[in-house]
Amino acid sequence: MRALWILALSFCINSGMIAQQLTSDNIKRQFSSTSGEHSQDPDRPGYHLTPPSGCMGDPNGGIYYQGAYHIFYGLQPFRGSYGGWFWAHASSTDLLHWTHESPEVTPAFDLGLDHIGSGSTIVDQSGSPLAFYSVGMDGEMKFWRAEFDQDLTSWSHPGKNPVLTLDHPGLPPFDGFWRDPFVFRVEDRTFMIACADLLEEDYVPVPIFEAMNEDLTEWEYKDLLFTYPKHKLRNLEVPELRPIGDKWILMASSDAPKDRVYYFLGELNLETLKFIPESEGILDYSDHYYAQETILDDKGDLYVMAWIPGWDRPFLPYFTDDDVKLEDRSWNGTFAIPRKLSLDDSGKLISTPVESIVQLRGKETTIPSFDLPVDGSVTAFHVLDEIQGNQLEMQVTMDLHTSSFCGINLLADSTGDAGLAIVWSGNALNVDGVEIPMDEYTKGDFLDLQVFVDKQIVEVFVNGGESSASRLVKKKNVKGDFIAMTSLGGRAKFKDIKSKFLSNQCFSILKHYILL
Repeated sequence: MRALWILALSFCINSGMIAQQLTSDNIKRQFSSTSGEHSQDPDRPGYHLTPPSGCMGDPNGGIYYQGAYHIFYGLQPFRGSYGGWFWAHASSTDLLHWTHESPEVTPAFDLGLDHIGSGSTIVDQSGSPLAFYSVGMDGEMKFWRAEFDQDLTSWSHPGKNPVLTLDHPGLPPFDGFWRDPFVFRVEDRTFMIACADLLEEDYVPVPIFEAMNEDLTEWEYKDLLFTYPKHKLRNLEVPELRPIGDKWILMASSDAPKDRVYYFLGELNLETLKFIPESEGILDYSDHYYAQETILDDKGDLYVMAWIPGWDRPFLPYFTDDDVKLEDRSWNGTFAIPRKLSLDDSGKLISTPVESIVQLRGKETTIPSFDLPVDGSVTAFHVLDEIQGNQLEMQVTMDLHTSSFCGINLLADSTGDAGLAIVWSGNALNVDGVEIPMDEYTKGDFLDLQVFVDKQIVEVFVNGGESSASRLVKKKNVKGDFIAMTSLGGRAKFKDIKSKFLSNQCFSILKHYILL
């Protein structure tokens, strides 16, 4: 009897493991089984891209192809905590209304793969769309090449694979966790860069390779495109190199000392294959904006998408596996509003919400300018009776005047307390504990904010996109949908307050392929 029980238990475990293999049919069944639960979830964002089911990871393979924007992303579909990914796929004609495509971009099981890592896409010189990604095998990461079908909904792995390993001739002694290949073309030449570690050096390297054939299966290591002091950043994950205006932008994410997206503006020397930076900065100051992925469209416009995980991502002094990160929710994570990147007249990088966001705007409320005096030693709150909600866009101009700080409380209770605080003190803007330095502030300057609220997601754009912060508000801090203006230490002035309610619906559409 005991033997039969053990056999039955073993059968159940094995059946469960098989049901959670990253096959297209298994993923479709999972999407179908959780779709009703998601539609009833009051915390699920409405106008941000969220996964059909499971835990969303890094965006990958962003590409404009055949008149549409495509984004792939790592997805563990069977649970709300991170794990082995496949590449989920969504497409859009406006970077706002997304369609979840059929989950056919799954691991090459026949070649020994059981998951897919981060990577990029490119259309080769013959017009064929390709993907390059890193995946762990035999104790190290290796780079693989896949060929898409013409609508990017499935792929195959013919020919040479992997195309790059650590045994490649001429490579420096990179750590086995090198990863995240990004492939791009310049003047009929095709290059690849990647994230790599040199543990015995005091700098972080970005290696560059050049394709030696049209099929992009043979690569030659050229040099280190770029290095950066390791005491400033631990690594440069998911590196990307794109043209912007008359410059090049090198973007990468680093998980220490802060989880952030960093950028460098400069020149690419095609003779030496060196990137020469002229300026650098932080794309978004939040610890909730990571693993950026750019899309360059047919007009030459450059857009960026990034991951907002469903948890804080503390690393130092060690990587924390907290309860929120590991909890078994039916879905987890979202992407920030896509942003357009451009250079202003002075050459400064500007990041603004995608233009199509105007389609969401409903009734506009305008509040006349007013002063907020403080008559004591505690913060003054002024709850806005005209504006209330958890899905809206708000624009406001603030003047410190004689106050020590002024700001906004979002998702607050009826007294204006709790929720998420945005506090300006002149030379710094604090968004939910994340500080954005404002070193150029001089007395009398105004501050212009554009704020988006979507349930627990808040995104703040400062002075026309000069800086930003994106936050997942902890559920315990959400006390309501009231908005209050705040001031401390004197009289603050608020003017040009405008708010627009945004469409309360999910713009992630599941196609008819779902198995019922």
